[in-house]
Amino acid sequence: MRNLLRRVSVAALLAAAAACAACSSVPPAPAAVGDDFPGSCKPPELTWPTDFLEALPSEGGVGGNVVGLRLEYIDDEWVWRIRAATDRYDLFGERVDDPSAGQESLLDVQTLEVITKHDVELTEAEQGAKINALDAAMQSGEIWPSPLIIEMARVTEDGSSVWQVTTCDTATNEQSVMIVP
Repeated sequence: MRNLLRRVSVAALLAAAAACAACSSVPPAPAAVGDDFPGSCKPPELTWPTDFLEALPSEGGVGGNVVGLRLEYIDDEWVWRIRAATDRYDLFGERVDDPSAGQESLLDVQTLEVITKHDVELTEAEQGAKINALDAAMQSGEIWPSPLIIEMARVTEDGSSVWQVTTCDTATNEQSVMIVP
C-alpha cells in the first residue's frame, strides 16, 4: 500500500511538473532562417556551434543528442533554438521507449544558459540521425570568423535522414546550404 501511495505521489508530481513546463513560452521559429536578423548574421560575443555542440547535451540542460539548431533574434535578443532527443516517462516515473520524444530549448548565445524549453515530437528525420551534430558541424567548414553555422536541421533526402546545414558569411551575410550525410 505504501509503495502504491508513493507511486501515485510521484505521478502527481510529474503531472504538475509537466503542466508547469507547458507554461513556459517558446515562440515559434521564423518561417525562414535569418528572417528575423537585425542586419548581420553574427551576434556580438557569440558562442560558435563547433565550440559548444559536444558538451551541450551533458552540460546544457537540453535533453540528449542535439538533432537541430538555429540562430534567431527574438525580442531584441540573440538565441540558439536547440532541438534534442530526450526521454519520456510514464505516470509511475518509469522510462518509456519513445524515439519521437524531444525537447526544444532557447539558449542565450553567449552563456548557453537555458531561457525556456518545452517538449516536442521529433520528426522522422530527427529520429534517424546517423551522424551526430558535432561531426556534421565540423564537416560544414564552420571556422571563426566565417562562415558561421546559423542552422542545422535533420531532413529526409532520397529516403535517408541527413543534416541540412546553413552557414552565413559573416562579412557579406550571404547564406549557403549544404547536405552532410
